[in-house]
Amino acid sequence: MQVLGHRGSRTPGPENTVEAVDAALRAGADGIEVDVRRSVDGDLVCVHDARIPGRLTGRAVIRRTTRELSHLGVPTLTDVLDVWDGRGRIILEVKNQPGQPDFDAPREETARTLIDLLRARGFGRVSGAVPQVPAAVTVSSFDWFAIEAVRDAEIAVNTAFLTMPRMSVAGGIAYVRSAGHQELHAHVSSVLGSAAMPERARAAGVGLATWTVASVADAEQLRDAGVDAVICDDPAELVRTLRR
Repeated sequence: MQVLGHRGSRTPGPENTVEAVDAALRAGADGIEVDVRRSVDGDLVCVHDARIPGRLTGRAVIRRTTRELSHLGVPTLTDVLDVWDGRGRIILEVKNQPGQPDFDAPREETARTLIDLLRARGFGRVSGAVPQVPAAVTVSSFDWFAIEAVRDAEIAVNTAFLTMPRMSVAGGIAYVRSAGHQELHAHVSSVLGSAAMPERARAAGVGLATWTVASVADAEQLRDAGVDAVICDDPAELVRTLRR
């Protein structure tokens, strides 16, 4: 079972930073996951919330410049990709949810900007040819239009559908299989409550990862059930415990 750092590593953090990504990978994690949004300049940045939490919450991320966001501790995706540098997996979660200020369906501007960035970094693919770079990158989202745009692009990456708590894991597996994605990223509560789901995913040829795993006990239960990967807040702790 793969251990993947949630937002790099939320413990000790700060999450979604180059420091968190580097710390998780140095601790032996198999990869990391980060959140992707756009700045007003059209650059991709790594931040979870649509607005910066804390005292500077006025304008949304999509209304701030890349330089301003950098001063607030928000790195560009390019910075994160540079520090990742092919060490294990990286999951890029496209944040595109209704009601948030940067929701851009049906244009899918964030996803399409991401496609261009990945292609420029060598993840392009000529139809019928062997990809230049292994599919170490997975693009995930709650927004199936975003991952379908990535799926349809000529880039050598995988795609994964994210499901919220209490959403049907069986339904998610069926969608992933029918839509030609590679993975389902299901909430940990849904998988712990459905012991048969890992086997069902395996039979469908769908990779199953769970988010967000906060305890060693849950990780061990998921491993024993046959889950392929856990996205966790403290990858260093899980690596030490699971591989002892």
